[in-house]
Formats: sequence, structure tokens, C-alpha cells
Amino acid sequence: MPNYIKFLKILLPVLIIFSLASCRSTQPVPDRTMEFEEGMKMLAVNLGEQLEKSSVGNMLNKVIINPVTKHKQLKKIVIDPFIDMESGYPVKANARITAIMSEEIKKRFEITGAMEPDNLEVSEYVLNGMVTVERDKTGHKYKVYGTVFEKSSGRVLASASVRVSRFDTTPMDIYKDSPVFLKGENYEEYASSVKKAPDETVEKGYHDKLMIKSMQVKGDMLYEQKEYKKSLSYYDQAARGQEGLQLEVLNGQFTNLLKQEEWDRAEGVYAKLIRASIAETGEIASKITFNPNSLLPIESKSRIYSIYIRQTAKLVASVPSCRIKIIGHCSRTGKEAYNDTLSLQRSAWILKEMSSYVPDIADKSETLGLGFRENIVGTGTDDITDEIDRRVEFKFDKCAE
Repeated sequence: MPNYIKFLKILLPVLIIFSLASCRSTQPVPDRTMEFEEGMKMLAVNLGEQLEKSSVGNMLNKVIINPVTKHKQLKKIVIDPFIDMESGYPVKANARITAIMSEEIKKRFEITGAMEPDNLEVSEYVLNGMVTVERDKTGHKYKVYGTVFEKSSGRVLASASVRVSRFDTTPMDIYKDSPVFLKGENYEEYASSVKKAPDETVEKGYHDKLMIKSMQVKGDMLYEQKEYKKSLSYYDQAARGQEGLQLEVLNGQFTNLLKQEEWDRAEGVYAKLIRASIAETGEIASKITFNPNSLLPIESKSRIYSIYIRQTAKLVASVPSCRIKIIGHCSRTGKEAYNDTLSLQRSAWILKEMSSYVPDIADKSETLGLGFRENIVGTGTDDITDEIDRRVEFKFDKCAE
């Protein structure tokens, strides 16, 4: 019998096995709104099934030989924390998401955990995700996206989405008081990568920054544990390894420095942070809040507010084309005319403070008082719960350097 016929006899059963395995259909995610737990389990199962059948190696795709023990072991998946697309911030729910993914995928692959450096190093695949709000006549619902890609190449192997009725979008602690919005370049690359279909490739900018991102993820986890010094060390390491200025890294450094009351270094980082934010998003989230009926900012926050005021003034002065609106607000108590006046007086007080650092800044500024017309909370309780309604905020025009 010719050798090629013998070879075909050996190869044919193998091809049939692979073909039959490939033909097994992946169970689709139900096209209905589910509770969080059920929805995330369905997402995990679907991604696991897709990944298992994704490569030419098919079922063997999930197995690797340990170079030390020489034993077969499941390939590993690391999870880049899911983000809330409304804010751009990673959510506290990631701890539960990781637990669900680990439980549902463990028969197919091993979940190493959140994408901190050690876990990223030993994993063959990366799972990322995000949640968006879907508004309809029955109220708010959430759509959760998940994608798995090969770490080495960036090629997407699995992608799916589910609808859930509830999703806790509370941000991780390090982002709760962020002075900037993080919906810049990295946000856009991440969001685009999560929505890639199988056989597409995640964004190069996102893929190239995985190691930097893993240091940030580790820093976030340490911050949750109130290990601020250790958290800062990872953010500092990320800063040394990055090219250019990244909003997320600067934000992590600044927040950690405030916790450790390293005021001078914090101010230097904030100067870079607001410039990066203006360049990428056109705005900052920094707000200065007031006690009820007061013309002076809350005294306990005076030191950080001084940083905001001083560095914002210097930014405006440093860019010839830059113009700024200083907008005052009030909580919903008292008469409209009174609050209009009070909110304008608050913005005028901030301008006066800025003028002490940049005398001619008034020529590039406009003060506005909106009373309680743009409340965020709007309860009028005049306590800490509606503190954000008693604020001064900044709007920038042509301020990118």
C-alpha cells in the first residue's frame, strides 16, 4: 500500500473528529433581559465555548504542556477589568465578574484573575468587557459586552453580549473622586477592542499597552485595600514605562499622592493631568464645592482646591488662545433670584483667587451663575448628599496646547 494512502488512513479519522467537534454549535446567548448573575454566567459560558472551538487545533486549543512538569494543563485567561462606558471607569462589580467567569469557564480554561502583571505574564488569553446603558420605555437596562483575544497576536477568538436588568456601576475607589474624565484615547481604543468580532484584531494601541495597563490594574486593587503607598509604586512604575502622558496613569498618581498628603508632588502631577485631559477630552472633572449659603469653598478641602485654582489659572495663561468659563451653581433651596446671585458670586470668588496667581486672567474668563437650574442631585437637603449641587466648575475653549 502506498505511503500516502497509509497517511490518509491515519489522518482521516483525526480530521473527522476535528470536523465533528467544529460543527457542534455554540449555544447562543438568550435574547432577553436577565438578572445580573444569570446574564454574566451566560456570557461566560458562551465565550468559553467560542474560545474552545476557535482555532484549527479545536479542542486541543485549550491545552498546553507545562514546560516544567511536562504535564498537560488548561490554558489561562486573564481579565482586564470591565468598565462603565458612561463614566469610563472600572467598576467594583469586577470582583464578582471574575468569580463568575472563573466558576463557569474552569472546565475549559483557567482564569488567573484580574490583569495584574503576574497574571498577565502567565496567561495566553485576555478577556475584557464593558457595560452600557440601554434606555427604553420600560426603564434603564444594561448591555454587557465581553471579548477574548490571544495575548500574543491580539486576534479576537470570542465575542458576545448580554442584556441585564441591573448592573452596579459604582466605580472602584480610586476613580470616585477623579479630577478628570477618563474618556480619552485609551478609552476609545478599549471600547473599540471590546466590540471586535472573532478573527478581527484588537486596537494596536490597546494591545501594545497591556503591560502598562496591568500595572494600573494592580495599583487599583491595592488602592481598594487602602495600600496607598504600594498602589503609588505601581502607578509610578507605569509612568516610567509609558510613552507620553496617559490620563489613567496620571490620575492614579495624583489620587494616591493626595492620600499620602504629598502636596507638592501632587500639584506637579495635576498640572500634567489637566493638560492631558484638555488635549484628549476637552474638559476636566475638577469641581469646587461650597457649604449652603456660603461664598467660600468647603474649608476641609481648601488645600486641594488651591491646587485646582492655581494650576487651572496657569493652564489658561499658558495657552494664548485659551478662554475659560467659570460656572457657579447652588442647591435647590431658597428663591430662584437669590440662588442666581449666590452662584454668580461663587464663580466671581474663584476668578478673584485665580487672579492672585495670574493677574490678567479676567481678560480670558467669563463668570456665570446658573442657580439651581443644572442640579445633579436636586434634593435640596443642603447636606453632604447634595454637596455636588453647590459647586463651581470650569468649561474650556481652545485650551489644548
